[in-house]
Amino acid sequence: MTGLAVAMDVVAAGFFAWFLVLVTRRRGVPGDEGGRSVAMVLIAVSLGLLSVSLWSLP
Repeated sequence: MTGLAVAMDVVAAGFFAWFLVLVTRRRGVPGDEGGRSVAMVLIAVSLGLLSVSLWSLP
């Protein structure tokens, strides 16, 4: 289960990094894509929270 938790944390970090890329490149993102950056953060937070319980399993 530790491997799964690590994988989920890596994916969550990837989503958060992509969110930072979208925020720093805001002028290149069309106006109707505003929900994408919020979705990236929500996915990253949910994956991070889900992996917390996996870290405590043997």
